[in-house]
Amino acid sequence: MGVVLEGSDLVHLAAGTRMWVQRTHFSLTGSADVSDDEVLRGLLSADGYGHDYAAPFPGRNTDGHVAVHGRWTLQSITVGSFERTTVAEAGRVIRTWSAEQDWTDPDFRQPEDVVRALDDVIDGLGVGALYRLRDPGPEREHDYGWVTGGNGFHEFVVIDRSARRVSVVVASDD
Repeated sequence: MGVVLEGSDLVHLAAGTRMWVQRTHFSLTGSADVSDDEVLRGLLSADGYGHDYAAPFPGRNTDGHVAVHGRWTLQSITVGSFERTTVAEAGRVIRTWSAEQDWTDPDFRQPEDVVRALDDVIDGLGVGALYRLRDPGPEREHDYGWVTGGNGFHEFVVIDRSARRVSVVVASDD
């Protein structure tokens, strides 16, 4: 079984917020008769999973292995770092994060097109087994980890066996 980068797409939130949701898609190759843990293990070593999210995603890691993922060192993220979750919980996390920040005015609302795009992202979480990355903690951050996720770093992984696809959904800021 292998996990191979397909591509990614990005949803920008309201202008000036520097908040976004990136979906990175991977194909499952070979036998699909493997556990979710094996799929997650393959994902962690796949080209395209390691990404700092502080710079634009180049579509693949042309410079070789990337030793960071989000705010953390890649080696600090293991299969055990992921926990099962539900679409309802993931949707609550993403919607709350997108609308309720310390810097926002109490009447702040994301534009309607952003709300629709977030709804599409959240709906896409329901196509397979859903996992959430638990925060590895500040002691696991890399040298410039503080650049990303000042307003939160929320990662979900969807394993869609019927489509032979794994999608990583990251809601964060830079």
